[in-house]
Amino acid sequence: NAEPQRRLVGRLVEKIRKNRHEIYDWDERDVEGAEVVVLAYGISARVAAEAVSRARAQGIATGLFRLRTVWPFSEERVRAVSTRVRGFVVPEINLGQVVREVERCAVDDCAVLSVPAAGGEMHDPDAVVEAIVQVHEARAPTRAALAVAG
Repeated sequence: NAEPQRRLVGRLVEKIRKNRHEIYDWDERDVEGAEVVVLAYGISARVAAEAVSRARAQGIATGLFRLRTVWPFSEERVRAVSTRVRGFVVPEINLGQVVREVERCAVDDCAVLSVPAAGGEMHDPDAVVEAIVQVHEARAPTRAALAVAG
């Protein structure tokens, strides 16, 4: 029956929303003082960590924001970080579902660059480093200027 289903799902979603601050879980590395932050989750976070290390070796102040929970999305923290960085790089092994959440939460002058990977292949850390460099070198970063075709 549709009505009991709607009530049950509505109650569960509301319960999660009310308790989101207890549920959010993420890990940050070198985010304080970073100019570019790579936001990743799942297996992409390992590739992202390598890319962050390589970018830092090139002298780019880069941090890693690793989501442990994807939903509810850690929007308050992402918004706070977005006020202090040039932009986010979001590698995902899909066509960019989480990047949309980052775009929604980031302040207007914070660039958000999607690095999608579809077809079951992992990201190459060099591709993520290239995205980091692109965000870092953008004179006036904007979402439109840094959008990657997906």
